Amino acid sequence: MSSNPFPASIAQRSWPAVGWQVGALAVGMAVGGLAAVDVTIAVAVGGTIALGLVLLMRPELLLPLLAGSIFVEATTLSGITISRLLAPAALIVLLAVASRDRVPIRAAGPLWFAIAYATWAVFSGVWTTDTGLTRDYLGSLAIAFVYMLAIAGLLRSERDLHRVGLTLAFAALALGLFAITDYLFGFGWALESGRAAGGAGDPNYFAVYQVIALPVTLAMGANARSQGLRVALYAAAAVIVLSVFVSLSRGGLLTLAVVSVLALALPTRTLFRSPVQKAAIFCIFLIGVAFASQSTATEIGSRFTTLASRDETGSGRTGLWMAGWTGIKDRPLLGLGYGGFRGASNDLILRTPGVDLRHYELRPKGHEAHNMYISTTADLGVPGLALLLGLLAATGRSLRRTATLAIETGKPFVSNLANALALSLVAFSLAAIFLSAETSRALWILVGLALALPKLLGERVEEEPRPR
Repeated sequence: MSSNPFPASIAQRSWPAVGWQVGALAVGMAVGGLAAVDVTIAVAVGGTIALGLVLLMRPELLLPLLAGSIFVEATTLSGITISRLLAPAALIVLLAVASRDRVPIRAAGPLWFAIAYATWAVFSGVWTTDTGLTRDYLGSLAIAFVYMLAIAGLLRSERDLHRVGLTLAFAALALGLFAITDYLFGFGWALESGRAAGGAGDPNYFAVYQVIALPVTLAMGANARSQGLRVALYAAAAVIVLSVFVSLSRGGLLTLAVVSVLALALPTRTLFRSPVQKAAIFCIFLIGVAFASQSTATEIGSRFTTLASRDETGSGRTGLWMAGWTGIKDRPLLGLGYGGFRGASNDLILRTPGVDLRHYELRPKGHEAHNMYISTTADLGVPGLALLLGLLAATGRSLRRTATLAIETGKPFVSNLANALALSLVAFSLAAIFLSAETSRALWILVGLALALPKLLGERVEEEPRPR
């Protein structure tokens, strides 16, 4: 039986050639008409349709495209980000596949929590303090939700998982090399205040995405079938570590340290095939860390000293956290509405005792809380935080159960990748203490993978209870 879940393209099985010609003509006329009204909208519609048609011809390309897009999310086409082009195309493919085949998505804990969280976010539009921001944040959440559903529904084989794993590893390698080169030679391609930002547009998000990719890269290296690929993947892991250092992200470095300690402390079979392999990798890792620390010691030292000060970096993170607690105390049950904290942040900062405004400039459009847990509670109240924590816990539990069952069913590759993804989830959850990342595509890809992986075991995994 072929491992390809799409033996013939959807396009080939749906329309005759004349249908595609008529469709192309109609699309061209529609895009031309839109261009006369708004060029940006015309580009978005045309790009989405073109991408959707390509993916209908080769639907197996969608999964690596979604996985790789998180590393270049700051890239735009006529002002439209990659994810906003990819998500509608992914939805087209998902619906097309569902029209001719059953798209299995496990009715498990992560899915129920995701639905409950999204539903509560939508309902918050009834009581939101800023309708415009709530609409924008819900749009971003919708894109992230499509990412999750596409990954959960379309990943059907170990070959698909292998593609996703390699994409995460080599996309992180490419952006890591790009960031390191930019940092060392100062080309200014992707630097933010002298810090490498890769393709994420922000050094902190760039660092987090690199750390998320690290456990997956190590697991892919351990399971590589050729020596050349294994060496390339472990070299990629070294580059990923170096790239986190040149981001100068405090949250990224702290997360890297925690994930590295966990990877070292966990049993060998969690990510590796043998103790010798694990020991060799960590010797290389320590050498890389020593080199990176030496190269960036001055910059990193100056950034970490601000942790003991009253936050003179200009980001105002501690002041925003304090303002977030003010908003939570004002509306603990319902919150300010999805995205509402940003609109209310200036007023909350001014009303919060103890915030030092000497080193923080109020933004005309407000500011995010720089903490996913505080911003979620401020936006959606305590129920919203409970649903988010439930989503993280259910996703982690699903990945660990899959890893255990994969060993029992003789699928070590699936087990290693599930363990790696669980570590990636830990990395994201820690980094989110410093980032407002509720709609981050990376989080929802991890949720989608947690839903998809049990399908690869060939056995029914016990369903998890719905959140009450």
